[in-house]
Amino acid sequence: MGSNRKIGLIGRLDPDGELFDGQTVKTRMMYRLLCELYGEGNVYVVDTKDYRHNAARVAVQTARCLLTCGDVFVSLSRNGRKAFFPLLSFAARHLHTRVYHNLIGGWLARDLGEYPKQVDYLNDFTVNWVESRQLVAKLGELGVSNAEYLPNFKYLDEVELPETRHYGPSYRFCTFSRVHELKGIGDAIDAVERLCVEGLDCRLDIYGPIDSDYKEEFEMSLTRCASVEYKGCVAPENSVQAIAGYDALLFPTKWKWEGIPGTIIDALVAGVPVIAAKWQYYDEMLEDGVTGFGYAFGRNELLVGEIKRFVALGDGANEVRKGCKARAEAYSPEAVKGIVAAAVNEAAGGAQA
Repeated sequence: MGSNRKIGLIGRLDPDGELFDGQTVKTRMMYRLLCELYGEGNVYVVDTKDYRHNAARVAVQTARCLLTCGDVFVSLSRNGRKAFFPLLSFAARHLHTRVYHNLIGGWLARDLGEYPKQVDYLNDFTVNWVESRQLVAKLGELGVSNAEYLPNFKYLDEVELPETRHYGPSYRFCTFSRVHELKGIGDAIDAVERLCVEGLDCRLDIYGPIDSDYKEEFEMSLTRCASVEYKGCVAPENSVQAIAGYDALLFPTKWKWEGIPGTIIDALVAGVPVIAAKWQYYDEMLEDGVTGFGYAFGRNELLVGEIKRFVALGDGANEVRKGCKARAEAYSPEAVKGIVAAAVNEAAGGAQA
């Protein structure tokens, strides 16, 4: 599209590509979208990676961003919000900066109970984009008057995917998330180990960064189960290619504040059915029998049964595969780009008036 408008972006961009967490990936995706809309040379980035250890650099960059950019996009973690929101609120009130807050994660409503002052900060911004319609309603009940739905989205490498595939008699499953106890990685390992004992020919590959406090336990789990292998990390843009060869993605999360996970989008785009715990926003992304199978949150002992339901489909899983691809369209950059451009144009027009 192109433009002479100066756009700021404050968030953990990590241009060296060392990080693969949801916060960093989401910031990178928004950066790419803004570059497509306004031109790379017009997007000024304040990279908040390790901002506490680079306070001087980040402070100078933030001041320059707020003084030169009329429109500033913000993607911050929970701690980052505490650090940056007071300054962003000041800029919105006194510098007339138009702040577009693109929420990371799904636990902002809980934060507002602990830090009610953040409601005032949020209302000073032009918009607060959240990934869940449920969360829009919750924030409204808590006094946030400008929360709006903006789906999570990802730029992904195009991969040629067959319309149908053969399922069984051997099955390959994967997880694609942080390797942490609260992501249910141990439960996924236990489920596959049990299925192998019961005679199902299956294996599990695990992708993602290993949390340091879970590393020892995870490595011990790998030694006791020959059908499980750790595959390391994959660049976000290549995730569909990595997932596409699997029969199903397992997502047995135990993380109560799970938001709208990018890994689910990866699986949908790849046409790979998802077998998941029904976290708080499950019904906004997935549908039983259409995109995979779900079970009651906190009941990971039910995972084995849901995997068996999936296996029982045989080649009938191709219908689920089709449902995944149809659902993926809601999380494409094309579904988001018009919303972002319209919001900036409307806000800038109002400011000029």
